[in-house]
Amino acid sequence: DVARRRLSSSSSSSAATDPSETTRGMITYGVERWRRGARDDARGVLEHADVMIAKIGSGVDDGAARDCASRASTVWASLIRSRGDATSAREATTKAMTFATSAEDVTSARAMEALTMSRECAKGKPWEVIERALGDEAKALSDASRAAALAGARALAALTRFRVDDAFASAERCAESVIDRAALEEAKSAPHGWAVATALKTLGHVERLRAADDDAYARALEYYTRALEYATDVSINESPGAMASKVIAEEIIVDCRLALAQLLISAEDVTLAETHAARAVSGAEALGDEKHPCVGVAVAVSGDVYVAKALRSTSGASVLGDGAGVMFAEGLYRNAIKLMHYPHMVEDAEIVLDYEARHLCALLHARYSSVLRASGEQRRSESDAWLASAKLLWPDERERDEGGVNGLDVVTSAATKLGTKNGINVLIDLQQMTPLTVGR
Repeated sequence: DVARRRLSSSSSSSAATDPSETTRGMITYGVERWRRGARDDARGVLEHADVMIAKIGSGVDDGAARDCASRASTVWASLIRSRGDATSAREATTKAMTFATSAEDVTSARAMEALTMSRECAKGKPWEVIERALGDEAKALSDASRAAALAGARALAALTRFRVDDAFASAERCAESVIDRAALEEAKSAPHGWAVATALKTLGHVERLRAADDDAYARALEYYTRALEYATDVSINESPGAMASKVIAEEIIVDCRLALAQLLISAEDVTLAETHAARAVSGAEALGDEKHPCVGVAVAVSGDVYVAKALRSTSGASVLGDGAGVMFAEGLYRNAIKLMHYPHMVEDAEIVLDYEARHLCALLHARYSSVLRASGEQRRSESDAWLASAKLLWPDERERDEGGVNGLDVVTSAATKLGTKNGINVLIDLQQMTPLTVGR
């Protein structure tokens, strides 16, 4: 590995330079350029940050320079995967793993690699490959925050792959680790702080998917609230160890607001749900630009809010009540789909599909179909066409060894039962750009 040799050889110089501040500056500049739309500039800084770190890291401990290179690569992986560039994201996570030396940096790199791979097709990245990337969780048990980060990453990766049993088992271990709040507090200044916030959010998802009673709602609300507060603290942490984690935490803040909005819709607290959804849209726009796919996800959840408003104004579920609410929802879903990876109907069953965000786009196509259906018989053929598109994007993917659910059931339920409270329980995770469901 040429880059790694560069880092190793840099320690021969006698002019000692701490690479932390330079790396922090590179990350800050690269992220700023990325969010201003200058993605080539960001790539030039972050994709090959290890080369620059090797040059300025002369004389320092090799481990310090390598950990800084790992953090820069982790940030780049987080940014580039949101644009669906699986190849570059995979290369970045490989670099992050290669360079990481401290236990905290290794934990961060392992979590990012596992979550990135879980978004790829199971045939290309089987589950055992993801488990190898996470490593032996038992080795992290001496530190509650690292144990929580790895167990949480495994749970979210499993949910992304619809491996329900694996997800719930990892969530049990994760829940035990997050009890130690003192250990979690220290991790806010560490490279894996973002992964702890992810773990807390994932525990909220599990509670929502496991049951639909009041106790499950209360537990989900607690975890989502903790995750939001934790991610917020990480995002403003100025410690050198948090230089990459704070950037990733900014996306998790948006994700937590979307999770809260979806939870509050299920509890019929539509007013507060609308507040969280609106703040998520603003937060998503700040992550990149107004045409970023993350904005599309947030706008879609705002559409869910307006559907809930329409249903609340009726005496019966799944009945068109507030016509204006459904009309607004139609516009929001349409705009959301335009920002996503499949902005038009998919009509060719033989089309070669990009795996990235395919399930999420299928769900949005189906929800758009539902509001068209609710708008009257004159929109029925259009509604059916969008449902057909959703079915092509998410077919029956149940596989004995690789998880999966019957996507036909999921999208049909979403298209024919107006409102997220009705039909199969599905929630959207922004961080993974995927719907999460146990298929019932």
